[in-house]
Amino acid sequence: MPNPVTFVNVIDVDPSKHQQVVELLIAGTEKVMSKRPGFLSVTLLASLDRTRVVNIARWESAEDVKATQADPEAADYARRTAALAQATPGLYTVVGEFTA
Repeated sequence: MPNPVTFVNVIDVDPSKHQQVVELLIAGTEKVMSKRPGFLSVTLLASLDRTRVVNIARWESAEDVKATQADPEAADYARRTAALAQATPGLYTVVGEFTA
């Protein structure tokens, strides 16, 4: 796995729609994303004030992310999320990682 990437999507949401966004991301991950080539993992974070959800997905390559984004099923989940909240996605590489 030479060039793994991390897809981070910070999603700002009205607290009244917070749970809907969380459930949509869980469903999309279980039904679509986790079955795509190059998928490694997803971590979903929900802010305690219910105004933000963060989706952190690890992929084998940027090409795998692009192919997934082009997939009609994956694109449908992105559209459904965008209808509920404001998403700010980006692709990142790890430049430092520290554990206890």
